[in-house]
Amino acid sequence: MPGTYPSFPRLLIGALMLGALALAGCTSDDAMQQLNQNQFTLRGMIANDRQEIDSLQQQVRALKEQMSEKGAGGGASSDQIASINDRLSKIESQISGLQAGMNAAPVGVAPGAPVTGVPPVASVAPGTTESAPAPAAAPEVTPTWPQDLDQEIAAAQGSKEQGIKAYREGLTAMKSGKYPVAIARFTELSHHFPKSPLVTPAEYFTANALFESGKYDQAILQFNDVVMRDPKGKYASQALLREAQAFIKLNDNIDARLTLQKLLADHSDSPEAPTATAMMKSLTS
Repeated sequence: MPGTYPSFPRLLIGALMLGALALAGCTSDDAMQQLNQNQFTLRGMIANDRQEIDSLQQQVRALKEQMSEKGAGGGASSDQIASINDRLSKIESQISGLQAGMNAAPVGVAPGAPVTGVPPVASVAPGTTESAPAPAAAPEVTPTWPQDLDQEIAAAQGSKEQGIKAYREGLTAMKSGKYPVAIARFTELSHHFPKSPLVTPAEYFTANALFESGKYDQAILQFNDVVMRDPKGKYASQALLREAQAFIKLNDNIDARLTLQKLLADHSDSPEAPTATAMMKSLTS
């Protein structure tokens, strides 16, 4: 149906572009550079679609929780239930469409294979088989969350916000390096008080606890949630920088560069921008 799956056509077109160049037997430097650029662009499209799928799945979970609460309370009318079901159906259709588009595999990517971890195609001069040298590893960056943690601990002392008890306990556990306990307390806060202003910093510290625990895949999703919840907020640029670092830990320099590009585009005047610029240069050198 036209317009139902907006990502599928652009990904399919991108795959066809790459296939056409490959079948033409790219023999010139310009053609090879164009092939590399097209593949990088296509991976960027897929990365954006992955983020959109994460967002839509969050909406599905929220709607299902809403249905569960209304059903348990016995106050929902049949029209309300029907409306929620209709919204669920539409969102799930969008998710299916995005996933179908991602599975339209470009050259060099197996159908259905995740983008994370796919190495970039190296540029090779005509008549040779030697690939370009691997990019230098990005330098380690000292995290800023410990300083943020101290500030939040001080601010939480006199706070009367909903969920402040769980938040304080999470901060204390985080300070002591008890990351599983911190994650549990912050998750409790988010679950019971989803509209509390404490949720955004709680999610930010949860993501850092996951990062410090070596759970980089989960940390990436959590940092992404922080940015989506408050794109211009206090922790947005910090979350993007840490998300890029998590991708690097997984040897996924492509998604790391895309994340750094977003940081520089959306937060060019942030304290994290110079570090992001240095990391970009390191990853592309």
